[in-house]
Amino acid sequence: MRLERPDITPEEQHMISAFSSWLLSIGDGDVGTPDINDHQNSKYIHIPTQYCIPYSDTALTELIRFIYDDETLYNPTTTTLSKKAIVCPKNDMVHEINSILINMTLGTINQYTSIYSIVPQPGDNGDTEILYPSEYLNLLNFNGLPPHVLEPKANLLANEYTYPKSVLPLKTKIFLLK
Repeated sequence: MRLERPDITPEEQHMISAFSSWLLSIGDGDVGTPDINDHQNSKYIHIPTQYCIPYSDTALTELIRFIYDDETLYNPTTTTLSKKAIVCPKNDMVHEINSILINMTLGTINQYTSIYSIVPQPGDNGDTEILYPSEYLNLLNFNGLPPHVLEPKANLLANEYTYPKSVLPLKTKIFLLK
């Protein structure tokens, strides 16, 4: 997508093209040294320095500002947001980047807190409440369910918090209450 921008120089086009080719070669399995213990499924990949973001306290903010321009941050729409992405290996990093990104956009944050509980079953002798107190349940994060504290922003569509019926287990209900 960046190669289509008319305002980039031929040198920048070449750098972006080289990065894209390198990334595709990783996906094709052509780059990397096979892992001794699992040579069929794992490889060690050396990431060239020019593709790394140097560590600093503001590195994530700089990455977000590099990917999402001011127009996207100040006037977010589903079209502009869906054309850009930051890919992360773990959900914890995704949530951290989403939090920083949401704080960078204009608008008011609304905070919603879930109320998790487990329904005791006949014959459990009260063990359910002891083993699974609500404080513990609030610490858990599951794929396909919103976090305990949900902070959507007015005028910002958060696809992260829309869940199809097939994702939710039976008897699971999500309510957003004011």
